[in-house]
Amino acid sequence: MGNSEPSNKASLSAVQQDQKYLVKSAVYNLAGTLLKVLAPVLMIVVARVFDKALFGVFVSTQLWVLTLSRVSVLGLDKGLHRYLPQNLVQGRTRYEGVMESVYRTLLISGGLTLVILLAANFGLHKLSSGLSMLSTAEISLFILSLLPWSLLHVFAGTCEGSRRPQYKIFINDFAVSALAPLLALIFYFGGFAEKLALPLGLLLANSLGVVIYIFIVKNLFPEMPWVIRKKLPRELLHFSLPLGFSEVVTSFLLRLDLWMVLALIGPEAAGIYAVMVTISNGLKTIRQSYNPILLPVVAGMDSSRLKTDLKPVFTYCVSMVTLIQLAIGFFIVLFPEQTMMIAGKSFITKENPVAVLGILMIGNLINGMFGLSGSVINGLGKSKFMLKMNIVSLVFAITMNYLLIPLFGIAGAALSSMSYQILQCVWMNVYLVKMGYWPYKKSLFVQGSLILILALFYIGLNQGISLSIASKIVTYSIAVLVILAVFYFQGLFGKKYSRKKSR
Repeated sequence: MGNSEPSNKASLSAVQQDQKYLVKSAVYNLAGTLLKVLAPVLMIVVARVFDKALFGVFVSTQLWVLTLSRVSVLGLDKGLHRYLPQNLVQGRTRYEGVMESVYRTLLISGGLTLVILLAANFGLHKLSSGLSMLSTAEISLFILSLLPWSLLHVFAGTCEGSRRPQYKIFINDFAVSALAPLLALIFYFGGFAEKLALPLGLLLANSLGVVIYIFIVKNLFPEMPWVIRKKLPRELLHFSLPLGFSEVVTSFLLRLDLWMVLALIGPEAAGIYAVMVTISNGLKTIRQSYNPILLPVVAGMDSSRLKTDLKPVFTYCVSMVTLIQLAIGFFIVLFPEQTMMIAGKSFITKENPVAVLGILMIGNLINGMFGLSGSVINGLGKSKFMLKMNIVSLVFAITMNYLLIPLFGIAGAALSSMSYQILQCVWMNVYLVKMGYWPYKKSLFVQGSLILILALFYIGLNQGISLSIASKIVTYSIAVLVILAVFYFQGLFGKKYSRKKSR
């Protein structure tokens, strides 16, 4: 009896720390979301300035390099989310695993870079119609971005594992993402060939991000030597590898529709679809930015806290994600033509922007509502399940794209993207229920209802219901006011979440 009071105090302290961390991270994420707008806007400017087909090739090739960077990291960035908080608990030095992960990533990414540079000189560009538009030098510039891009992942994981998510938000998600297209535009108007300006901007932006991270990590761990003294910890590697394979598969999943549009229809259609994906990905990145916030909190809970604190913590994160997504989603669904016009008239084609953008929006909104369950599963240490699910989803997505793209064009790619996201959300939540967890509070019914209303708007507009610009402006204003009201009444900024066990 006498020992329970200190235990309760410790638990309360942990709850308070988690609450403070979640609120602070939510503020950073909200600020980061506003800043993230700059990157897609600049990408749209790039789409207007550069040749449409070349833009499609640029986005596709950039995504290939990003996928290879995920391969190079081996999931170590995600593994550090769990490993670094455990260093103090296990009596290890608080920086153990950081430099070991950096060196391992340098070794793998450097090796892949050399292999692909050699391949570029032996006809790599002949493998696809998109790459055939690029010379050996241009492909080489893209590949040189692989090494700094891989290091960006590791340094971001180091900061997130140290509960410093703001650095990843402002460097990876904002500064680097915005700087790459900005530099490309500067090089282009400075006289560089457009095929060189695009990969050069990407290379320099990633390299600058690495330099900034070096100073940040030095400040986080001033006592850390930058020369490794031992091998990569086995515990870190064993936990990271399933996450790494899962991340690689996920990277393929996220880019598969664009690649198959490029392969089955051609670079021009890929350029058009790339703009739509760029716009809709604003929603996806919001959900993704909460993964490293939620995972360390769940991983730090014992069995007792999982019963009392998981549901309110999870609900808080889902509430923030869905409401921010809804504010963006209502605008895009109500004003799809105006949104696409930002990219230029050439991107308004026979393809119905209401249909394609609407499908992408709905898919990402469903994922925002139910997809954070993946962070809970990883936090519980079930990374092998996530790997299995992603592999099945990849096979499913390939099949759907192969069937739907020839029939419906880029709308088919959007349908495929939405379908595999729904599959994953259902599967993950069924798995959680089987484990004895249902992390959703009843208050999320409000967010779910708003998603349903948005879906109904999409269906109505796609079925020929016409609204004037004035009516759309009034509708969007009402939607924003409702969203702000939900923020206020649910106390999402500052109101401490309840530890009462929900029935």
